[in-house]
Amino acid sequence: MQGEALCALSCIQFSAVLLIGSLIYRVWENGWWVDSATAIVIALLFGWEGIKMVRWAQDKDFSGGCCAH
Repeated sequence: MQGEALCALSCIQFSAVLLIGSLIYRVWENGWWVDSATAIVIALLFGWEGIKMVRWAQDKDFSGGCCAH
């Protein structure tokens, strides 16, 4: 259950960054750079999720699944 909750939290984070970036880009005339900044933030979030997954896979309690039990 914890794995599913973490996955949902990650999806919420990605969605929030995308929504906020898109809204700023759409509303602000000088916000041409926000689209690229949003892409960079999303890439950093994906990288962080990858680092967390590698750390979990290297843990001694890793069972091969995405859930921590």
